[in-house]
Amino acid sequence: MKWIKEFFIALEVKKNRPIDYQKNKKSIEDIKSIHILAASNEDLHVIERVVRANWPNELSFSGRYYNEVEDSENNFAYKDFNLLGKPNASLQSFLNDQADIFVVAVDDLNSFMHLVTKNKHAAYKIGFHSPEGGELLDLMLTKEQDDLTSNIENLLKYLKKII
Repeated sequence: MKWIKEFFIALEVKKNRPIDYQKNKKSIEDIKSIHILAASNEDLHVIERVVRANWPNELSFSGRYYNEVEDSENNFAYKDFNLLGKPNASLQSFLNDQADIFVVAVDDLNSFMHLVTKNKHAAYKIGFHSPEGGELLDLMLTKEQDDLTSNIENLLKYLKKII
């Protein structure tokens, strides 16, 4: 069943539909919501903590991570897509919820994470360098260290310079 879903997700990812999001945020103060796609629940909490510590104003957070074993409110898996690759209501709600910034902190995107990143409504999508990132992200940095905290701090530093 999983391979059938992966097949249809891959077809959906390959479609070259232009997704038009307006990049109209002019200052750091305008940013009120940050959504996160992380590699694990621990990474999700680390990223939220680092962003809160490095951001000048109050933010709302929402995040997801891919995990086929766990079953929590913040994770998703292939089970959250129907046979043709459409997300369930909970995941679709996350995708439709407009974010000012969408942080993708995953090194290797599988087809399901790729589709989530592609279809997420966000003013800016930022993350780390990956083969898929060029077509998906507005700002990409190469990880300088293995430490997620310092890499997120570096990503935020560059984001603040260009906004």
